[in-house]
Amino acid sequence: MTQRSFPTFTGVALALTIPFGGNAAFAQPEGPPEPPAEAISACASLSEGATCTVSFQGQTVTGKCVKHPDGDGPLACLPPPRPPQEAISACADKKNGDTCTVSFHGRSVQGECAKGPDGQETLACQPPPPAEAVQACASLSEGAACTLSHHGRSHTGTCRNSPSGKGPLACAPPRPGR
Repeated sequence: MTQRSFPTFTGVALALTIPFGGNAAFAQPEGPPEPPAEAISACASLSEGATCTVSFQGQTVTGKCVKHPDGDGPLACLPPPRPPQEAISACADKKNGDTCTVSFHGRSVQGECAKGPDGQETLACQPPPPAEAVQACASLSEGAACTLSHHGRSHTGTCRNSPSGKGPLACAPPRPGR
């Protein structure tokens, strides 16, 4: 089975963890786009949080039925986010917490190998959060609600530490499906 992430829900989360200019997630029109019809159909008879399977462009993925990020609209089947292959490859011979360097679009950034927020995801190089995300939590504690302005858009989230617990608190967007 091939896994494929639908960028409709994960673009903002990835954009806030990879500090590169010109990210398409911030160039989108107001609000996140609608999920594919196949993802909505897969959850038509299921409840929020239920495990779902959806076929999209010849690929089948398993995920969870989640609400649209703005809370409106029908449930849709969202596969777990998968890091870019460059980030996975940068940690191929490393372990959780090791320093890594990943290149995207001709720019290299040093980060940390981590398995994601649940500790179950694929080991991948995670760049440090943008300075704006760290500043948004400078006077707050872990778990506190925060607001981040980034590239002219405002995002609400929660102050969280890096998966390894080593990094500074940073304002992170809500995790899809939570």
